[in-house]
Amino acid sequence: MAVLSRECHGRDWRGCRVLLEIAKSVTLDQPTDTVWEIVRVPETVAACLPNIREFERQGEGATYAATIEDKLGPFKVEVPVTIEVGEDTQDRRMTANVAGNDKRGQARVRGEVAASVVATDGGSVLELTSRIEVLGRLATLGAVPMRRRADQIFDVFVRNLSARLSAPTSGPDH
Repeated sequence: MAVLSRECHGRDWRGCRVLLEIAKSVTLDQPTDTVWEIVRVPETVAACLPNIREFERQGEGATYAATIEDKLGPFKVEVPVTIEVGEDTQDRRMTANVAGNDKRGQARVRGEVAASVVATDGGSVLELTSRIEVLGRLATLGAVPMRRRADQIFDVFVRNLSARLSAPTSGPDH
């Protein structure tokens, strides 16, 4: 599911805004606890995303800094972001509030991404939702190419996550 909204006023790209709301899910053949133990670690999730660079914890709390690098249409964006992570262990749900500005003034992003793990017969479902607002020159592309790129990123994320889930665990007995 994707809800798309675009606002641009005249030829001035500074007034452009795209609101992207996306909900995705994937069924995994791993137990809920196994999936949750990976999804609840922000560094592991970031490592599964193809366009996240320099992901680092800031201080002792749940704040992280990262750079989102991507190419979308004619734009190569490099957006330093701050990410505030929240966790609800009882409901197996993670949230991340994201905000950042491209240094070249092409894009500003802000919004929330959430992930939850739900038990199913013989496995689990990972549900991801995002509500991201993109402002600036990048927003002139509109929501359709952004949604297409989000779908591609989701597919890579699922492949990388599945590889981590199927990797043998290391320990003294292995």
